[in-house]
Amino acid sequence: MHPEVQAAGPGECPSCGMALEPAQPSADIEEGGELADMTRRFWVSVVLSAPVVTLAMTKPIPWLEAALATPVVLWCAFPLFARAWRSLVARSLN
Repeated sequence: MHPEVQAAGPGECPSCGMALEPAQPSADIEEGGELADMTRRFWVSVVLSAPVVTLAMTKPIPWLEAALATPVVLWCAFPLFARAWRSLVARSLN
């Protein structure tokens, strides 16, 4: 996040796309926020990627591997791709 960017509430930095952090940290932990979303996406990707690795090492079945890998790339990594795109458009890589 850029130090000159300030916002009234949570959101994303308009320059680079990173999450905005509060100026004054509090002891309250936000439930259901970005951390919870990314944690859920991580565990879904682990569950779907483990069979892909196992199949690739034993008996490759390309259509099944593609079917299991597609949700990992499209859903689990979507926030990463969205922020990368926004930072490319803003010409401010993070």
